[in-house]
Amino acid sequence: MLTTLFQVYLPLLGWTLLGFVLQKRLPTGWKRWLDPHVLGRFMFWVGVPLGTIGFIQKADLSGQIWVAPLVCWLATGLGFALANAWLRWQHHAWQGKNERDPWLWSRARRGSFYLAATLGNSGYLGYPICLAVAGSAYFGWALFYDLLGTLFTAYGLGVWVASRHSPSRPRPRQTAIRLLSSPTLWAFFVGLALARQPLPGWLSQGLVAFAWSTIPLSLIILGMRLAQVKHWGSFFPAAVALLIKIVIVPLLVGLGLTLTPYPPLAKLVLTLQAGMPPAIATLVLTEEYDLDRELTVTALAVGYLAALFTLPLWLGLWGS
Repeated sequence: MLTTLFQVYLPLLGWTLLGFVLQKRLPTGWKRWLDPHVLGRFMFWVGVPLGTIGFIQKADLSGQIWVAPLVCWLATGLGFALANAWLRWQHHAWQGKNERDPWLWSRARRGSFYLAATLGNSGYLGYPICLAVAGSAYFGWALFYDLLGTLFTAYGLGVWVASRHSPSRPRPRQTAIRLLSSPTLWAFFVGLALARQPLPGWLSQGLVAFAWSTIPLSLIILGMRLAQVKHWGSFFPAAVALLIKIVIVPLLVGLGLTLTPYPPLAKLVLTLQAGMPPAIATLVLTEEYDLDRELTVTALAVGYLAALFTLPLWLGLWGS
């Protein structure tokens, strides 16, 4: 178990640390081209869409793995419901307080809270963890959980939530237009169309290589954002979001999967995916829709550290 954790978290922490150092030590002239906001928009419009097409090239579209996205949608809905219930309780508990009270959240902060509590890092972090734990035979379950589950929830529901809570307060028609114009959603359908006919070897390999290259780039962006955080006043709301995302939701999903006839390792993969910390997509959406960056980055950073403790828990409960 310790070997698995070391293999997974060494590159994770390494790329993040590189981004942190770049932001702190890079000359001012270079920061114009390596600005995290610019890189985040590149990921939203180019990196994630092309990466999606690349991963679909290697996907196996057969067998029981079609249940994986259903589990993802269920886990996301459960996380959203719990986050909404907590926000409603928090609103009523602090109703009538001073307008400057830190518990009275802005629209942007509520949007970031929803994203952190519902969207998991089932790709950049889930892929290597599931591959190391369950092997390549069950990698398709992790892949479908991410491509058909997290993909639609992150750039479908996630775009809707981020747009609704953007400080610009877009109209419902604008929200619908932003949702339908999400480049990753269109990239998914393009990827499915291309998967039905073989591409030239150099093109297919290039797309897959680009897809994997987006992982370190996303972690570098995270490290750069960490370097920009001046104080950690968002720790408590981030901790609540993480309690929902990496403890309560995967525990309920794992208990529910024990009643199904699927292979034990498939159940473990789905539980691990449901318990991934907040996705890099939350940072991409936060950058694009100007949400609460401090809460998002805090949830991402603390979530990765907390996963060091929750991963052994799920392996101990369902890894036999």
